[in-house]
Amino acid sequence: MRQTPKLVLAGLLLNALIGPVCLPARAQAVDIRPVVRATDSGLQVEYRSEERLVARATLAAPAGVQLRLPDGDWTPVRFLSKSEKEDTIELGPANAGPFQLRWRLVQKTPSLVERTLIVASATEQRFTLAFPLDLAVEGTYAAFSGPTTNRMLCDTVRGSARTETFPVGMVQAEQEVFGIIADSPGLWENRCQVLLDPPARRLTVFTGDGREPYPLVIKPPEDARDTYQYEMDGWQSIGPGETKHYTTWVFASPARHPYDAQVAAHLAVANAKGWNGSAVEAILRNTSLFLLRRNLARDADNLPRDGRYIFVSGPGYGWKQWVSDGFYTALGLDDPEKTIEANRAVFWTRLDYEDNAQYYLIWAVLMQRAGGTVNEPLVRRAYAFIRQHEKDGLYVPPSLPGSPNPKGWKTYHDVLLYDEDDVPASNQGFHCGALLAAKELGLDITDDDIARAIAGYRSLFNTERGFMPTSRQQRDTLGQDTLYGATLTYAVFGAKLLTDAQVLTHHRTSERVKTPYGLRVISQADGSLLPGHSGVYCYGGSWFLNDAANYLLAGVHGLPAADVDRLLAERIAREIAFTPAFNESISTVDGRPHGHILYSWNSGYWWLRREIRRRLGQMGDDPVERAIDQRLGVIREAGQLRLAP
Repeated sequence: MRQTPKLVLAGLLLNALIGPVCLPARAQAVDIRPVVRATDSGLQVEYRSEERLVARATLAAPAGVQLRLPDGDWTPVRFLSKSEKEDTIELGPANAGPFQLRWRLVQKTPSLVERTLIVASATEQRFTLAFPLDLAVEGTYAAFSGPTTNRMLCDTVRGSARTETFPVGMVQAEQEVFGIIADSPGLWENRCQVLLDPPARRLTVFTGDGREPYPLVIKPPEDARDTYQYEMDGWQSIGPGETKHYTTWVFASPARHPYDAQVAAHLAVANAKGWNGSAVEAILRNTSLFLLRRNLARDADNLPRDGRYIFVSGPGYGWKQWVSDGFYTALGLDDPEKTIEANRAVFWTRLDYEDNAQYYLIWAVLMQRAGGTVNEPLVRRAYAFIRQHEKDGLYVPPSLPGSPNPKGWKTYHDVLLYDEDDVPASNQGFHCGALLAAKELGLDITDDDIARAIAGYRSLFNTERGFMPTSRQQRDTLGQDTLYGATLTYAVFGAKLLTDAQVLTHHRTSERVKTPYGLRVISQADGSLLPGHSGVYCYGGSWFLNDAANYLLAGVHGLPAADVDRLLAERIAREIAFTPAFNESISTVDGRPHGHILYSWNSGYWWLRREIRRRLGQMGDDPVERAIDQRLGVIREAGQLRLAP
């Protein structure tokens, strides 16, 4: 049911990149607004589109708010007073149990209502909230990842029966969609559920399901090194004199099919948060938002981890943050507090494998430039570690104790295998950037040290084959994660690590052998799959950030901007062909997403593109973003994005 419209859209996206498409007239905006009515049980909130009733708060909770305490049942919060000012309606204050609550409804756009419950308490309390909404329209009920006809509870915590990264419930009614979206789980103590109940025609957001404490644990061998544990429960908590805010959004949009509905949900959050320059920005920064988590994990000794927040790679990976994922996802969110706290959450045993130590040093430079506090002992330890494993300027990553294969866990694409004394080209690019970072951080390094590492990086290039190989010893294996360290280094330091000829030759070779669905992260020299590889994940899949970084770097080294723009737009179209999301990887056999959708590190593209365009003096609107907006039917008017398919 969902695939046919998406395949049609995928065709439109790709065909539009090579020729004009005659599109039908654009759909008009669908408005939605709150209407407050007085009833015998308190003020009731309805949501109307023009004069049509779309949804209303339930009879059990006329304003749309229910409260539950650990020793009680769900009870309605009844508001008896209201005030209005411009586009804001505020109900309350209302007293409920030990709490004082206010319910603020803001008309953010004609199609978007932001609802914030403000909770204050004079005493320490545990509680949870529900925001139920009864739909008055007929249609198909869907979470972000797909429709349902049965009652379904979606959670954002690993191990749940239905895990969703994007906490939204929607009803698609003919050519329109209406829905409710929750704010980031990271802002709600990681407790966030969305109930879809088609038989009852109801959507509900919960800030916790009232469960008793239960353990969440990741330990070796699932994680090679570390134990993460937390005693989770189904409750929010508030301290004496503390005030907390819980935000949800009700939105409406034209939508021809489920793909449009997903795009509309992205635009709603982006308009609410103000990161609405384009649909690409909306999708990538929303991804960062919904992968934010409170760092509630404790170590093997049951001591709390440092840092208030972390960014997870995807719900399936649980309560842990790789340095590289935290780095890119924080850059995508672009929130100083979350960036600082995610950086503070890094600890030593997340640094001594893959390219994490190199990323950490580069991250420290960005922190220092922004006026943040740098963890100098950890910076010095990371620097000592990478220099300890450097030989003649080349970084030779050590084996990771506890890893399933001693030849693995050496680059971000962890299951790829490299011999003990081999030099992966991927890491070498980041190593050069890390040494530049060390110089800016005032560590003991010379210009000759940096020059030696850059020369080592260039020496890996296979001149005969015309590409950067995956490693020094695997010279005939084409690697597409081999240049993105150089791309990051240019974005941060403005330094070119490779020659123009090397980058452009690699680019031309890669384009000649690439698949219809992007570059293979690793392949034979002619672009075909390595023996035993499937074309997904690390086994020859296409990873968006790798491909995009290659194109960005080619532009730095002389590829005309129009060519870079065309290639990026083409690659993004392939990435979002089935879902408006940037995925862990896509199959180079059939183009379908593989692994997590709304995957963390892709958020870094938004920042990389912005920084590289700035360094190259490319001003004004981003042609790639405008092209994708046009293909999706997204327009910008009055400072907001809306879907006009």
